[in-house]
Amino acid sequence: MDLTLEIHELSKYLDDNKKKLVLEIIKNFLPDDEIMPDDLYYIEEAEQEYARGETISHNNRNWQK
Repeated sequence: MDLTLEIHELSKYLDDNKKKLVLEIIKNFLPDDEIMPDDLYYIEEAEQEYARGETISHNNRNWQK
């Protein structure tokens, strides 16, 4: 059986908290300099917000929250 498929099949037996834990463990093995699919999504979203003027300066941000 393909390893990716096997991992997917086994994950069906885990509750959501354990799935999150396994995901975080897997992320530790990914190189930091690789762009992940969700990185591209958030970069595009930020570019669109910037184009619409939906940004604030660092000086106007309340960093005490």
